[in-house]
Amino acid sequence: MIMGQLSYLENVSDEPRETYFERKLASLRQALVEHPEDKLQLMQQILIYMHIKGKDDEIIQYAFDLLEIDNEKKYANDAYLILARSYVNKKETDQAIYYYRETIKVDPSHEEAIMELAELYEKQQDFNNALVVYDFLDNEEIYDGKENMFRYKGSLFYNKQDYTNALECYQKAYEIAPTDEDGWITESIGETYWQLKNFEESSKWFKQALEKNPQSWNAHYGMGLCYHHTDDSYRALHHYFEALKIKPDFTNAYNNIAAVTINNEGNIQEGIEMIKKAIENTPDEKFLGQIYLNLSKVYSKIFNYELANYYKAKFFASVGFDSLFMESDDDDDDDGDVLK
Repeated sequence: MIMGQLSYLENVSDEPRETYFERKLASLRQALVEHPEDKLQLMQQILIYMHIKGKDDEIIQYAFDLLEIDNEKKYANDAYLILARSYVNKKETDQAIYYYRETIKVDPSHEEAIMELAELYEKQQDFNNALVVYDFLDNEEIYDGKENMFRYKGSLFYNKQDYTNALECYQKAYEIAPTDEDGWITESIGETYWQLKNFEESSKWFKQALEKNPQSWNAHYGMGLCYHHTDDSYRALHHYFEALKIKPDFTNAYNNIAAVTINNEGNIQEGIEMIKKAIENTPDEKFLGQIYLNLSKVYSKIFNYELANYYKAKFFASVGFDSLFMESDDDDDDDGDVLK
């Protein structure tokens, strides 16, 4: 959205910040009264500021008012996009989709509209339409459009657990951008090979990712997973610890270090301490449930049923089922990896 400059518009002070948008809108509305000759352009600017901070119904009506006088459709693109976003806010999905498509019809290279429409389809579990919309990114006027098309398609397939198609998309993205400066495509290929249980190929790609970015905690974690699942405990632990150096609050690394320490090396006490460190360093409470469950399993292994039940109860509480937990419940899964 681009707003043209009108010489007579006064600058509005940034402070106080909490009233900036209200003061800016008041200034634009006063200008509209004083300069009716610029009605179209001023209405466009008012609509944009309303969109930033306003009520959806009022925004929708104002967008229609702008479209009604915009005979040359000069600002139709802005109005359509704002209508789409307002209808998303109102959870009127069909209307939102219609106006996203109108935005793209006016400007086929409108990357924001393309991405938001594809994401909306994904939220609706309409993956086929999402894939069709991502095709719009294959446009020479969109920077890195074709590469990003394959990136986003790959992520969609990956999240659907369609790893074969995900891998194909990521590889096409890599063919377009083999330098892959941020290492994202390289890591994604490594992750996808890991999901396909091709640990040898997976480790090759994670190694390449580390060559591009030695500070990638994700690539270190990926290498750790590959070594972990090929029973190379020493190298697995090395990479898990390297991941923690870069990302000290990485819960999965703590859990997997504990799994290797307990299941491969038989050092249960050290594994317990590592899981407790996961609790201390976990940034989001939603991850605590799995940690509590892991501790419960470990304590069951060493027949400390008091602590096993204690952490099992904390697990149930963390997922909102504490009233269903009974201390007499048996742990029916106390063999195998700490991580499941």
